[in-house]
Amino acid sequence: IVIATKELRETGDLSKVPLMTWLQGSYKAEWEAFLQRQDLQPQDGSMTRLGFTKSQWEKIEGWASMRSQVLYRTVSGLAKYHDALVLHLKNQRRQGCKMLADTPAEGSPPAEWQKWYDHKVGEMFTCMVSMQMYPTFNEAQFAQTNRMLARFNALKIAYIDFARKTDGEQGDRDNIHPRQVRRYYSCLIDNRCAAAPIPGQRSGVEQPKKLFRPKYRVELPGFPILGDGKGDNQNHAIIFARGMFIQAIDANQGGYLEQMLLLPCVLGEFRGNSKKIVGFPEHITSDIGTIGDFAAGSEVAFGTILQRSYAVLGGRMHYGHPDMMNRVYMIQQGGVSKATKTVNLSEDIFAGMDF
Repeated sequence: IVIATKELRETGDLSKVPLMTWLQGSYKAEWEAFLQRQDLQPQDGSMTRLGFTKSQWEKIEGWASMRSQVLYRTVSGLAKYHDALVLHLKNQRRQGCKMLADTPAEGSPPAEWQKWYDHKVGEMFTCMVSMQMYPTFNEAQFAQTNRMLARFNALKIAYIDFARKTDGEQGDRDNIHPRQVRRYYSCLIDNRCAAAPIPGQRSGVEQPKKLFRPKYRVELPGFPILGDGKGDNQNHAIIFARGMFIQAIDANQGGYLEQMLLLPCVLGEFRGNSKKIVGFPEHITSDIGTIGDFAAGSEVAFGTILQRSYAVLGGRMHYGHPDMMNRVYMIQQGGVSKATKTVNLSEDIFAGMDF
């Protein structure tokens, strides 16, 4: 989720050089600019345990995570949609757009205006991460997840929860199959949820201390993992998506503000209900090392060059991510992914098959 300080300072089984040393050498100019911008100076002039304070290392963790293949970088890139929509709202306000309602009074403090911007954009955009293993996280993973929730207001997390079936009258009343041992739920949390134990959860299992009480908790008809996991992980979370359009991305993709500013142009492609899916090239952040570089190159060749060649011929085959799709049509066809074991792994290609 986030690169920890321990991972940055220590060497691994396959490397004799600490990750922090490699990042400093690979991004030397950016590292020096980061130190100057954050006014970070090591106490003893080194990168050892005593080189930086604990609070300084937390800032360095964020810098290093933005230059590695971790979930924090992906969420940070997708959250740029929020910043882009805020800029569009500010521009519409300056141009005197009369469609903006419930605006603060002119002359209101900037903090009140920012609160209004965040509220309006929150009604338009949500960054959702599907973490089916969230209830089984350890303390370090919980801390990293809470750090993301505190950093990105638009972030919501969907996960699969479970509880032991209540025997007797309640199980019979809910029409639970006699041989079903557990009951499964799709849950959604955000940074406004209270951190409290969930009543009746995991009888006989130690309750995680920082598990948020879910905002929504929808019971599933049984064990939800029918395929390889990824597709089911996406499809159980689609019920919490709001609005008409969704965009599915992998955890090795990035995003930039310049791209997000073009969102109104993309949504214009769906006017007239003539299109159900719009394709995008995939920007991969896992091109670190030879193997990752080869994998990223093959994605560019297949997901971008080949697909655009097919589009000229009228035979565009959608790759699935990071394509933008009509959510209503995706739900009608059973989700963005297929649950077939080993055949259809995810939304790759198969998202556009039914169209």
